[in-house]
Amino acid sequence: MFSFTKEQKIFDISGISIGGQPGMYPTVLFGGVFFKGEPDFDDAKGHIQTILDISKQTGTPTIPDFFIRKVEYIQPIISFIEKVIPRKYPFSIDIIEPSIKVETLEHLAEKKLLSRTIYNSIHIGITKEEIEALKKNTPEMVIVVAFNPKNKSPDGKIEVLENGAHLTENGLLEIIHKIGIEKILVDTAALAPGENSGAAIAAIPVIKEEYGLPTGCAIHNVVEKSRWLNDFPLAKKTVDVASNTSIPLFGGDYAIFGPIENAQLVIPLIAWQDILVSEYVENYFGVTPVASHPRRKLLK
Repeated sequence: MFSFTKEQKIFDISGISIGGQPGMYPTVLFGGVFFKGEPDFDDAKGHIQTILDISKQTGTPTIPDFFIRKVEYIQPIISFIEKVIPRKYPFSIDIIEPSIKVETLEHLAEKKLLSRTIYNSIHIGITKEEIEALKKNTPEMVIVVAFNPKNKSPDGKIEVLENGAHLTENGLLEIIHKIGIEKILVDTAALAPGENSGAAIAAIPVIKEEYGLPTGCAIHNVVEKSRWLNDFPLAKKTVDVASNTSIPLFGGDYAIFGPIENAQLVIPLIAWQDILVSEYVENYFGVTPVASHPRRKLLK
C-alpha cells in the first residue's frame, strides 16, 4: 500500500472525485455498455439502474462507459444517455474509429453533454482531425492510454506520455494540454499475457509519483486474452472480477472493469478492497477517507 510524495491531483466530474492519496477517495469504476452486437437499450437501462443503486449503497462510484462502434449508433446512444443517465451524473464514451469520435463530439456538443463527458481515449494513434475536433468540442475529462509499442515497461509508458516515444509530434500529455483539457486520467495500457502485462499494474505507482495524475487501467483485458482460462469457466469469472483489486492495492484511482453485467460482483469487491486500504493508510500515513468512502458508509 502506498503514499506518494508528489502532490496528488483530484479531479471532479459531476460530483465524482477521482485521484488523491490512496485511501482518501473510493476507487472509481467504469462499466462497459454496448460492447457487442446492436445496442440493447432495455437491457442497458436495467444494468445502469443497478450500478446507480449499488454505488449509492456502497459509496463506490461507477460510471457507464458507452462503446460506440458504428456511425448509425451515435444518435440513438446519445439520446439514450440523455434520457436514462441522471442529469448530474457523468458518463464515458469509448470509441476506436477517429471519424466516429469526431461526429460523436459534435452530437454531444449539440446536446450540451460535454461537461459530463469522459473521453475514452487519446493514444499514439490520435489524428490531426481528432485533435481539431477536441479543440472545437472539448470534453470535461480525458483518458490517455500510455501504450508504447516500442517499450512496454513502466519506463516506456512514461516515455509515451513525455514525448510520444517519437511516434507522435509531441508527448501525449502535451497534446492534451494544447487541446485545453486539464482533467486527465492515465490508463497504463494492460496488454495481453506475454507482452509484459504486469507492467500495467507496476506502472500505476510510478506514474502517480511522477505526475500526481489519477491513474488506473483495464486489467480485465489481460483476463480476456488469457485463453487458457477458457478451460476453467468458473475460475475465469472469478479471476476477471478479482483482477480489479490489484488496482487500488497498488495505489490506483480507477478501474475499467469490463462488461457492466459484472457490476454486482465488482462493486462490492472493490468497496471491500478500498476499506482495507483505507484502514491501513489512515493508521500508517494519516490519510482520512472522505465521508462518502465505503469505509464510512458500510462500517457503522
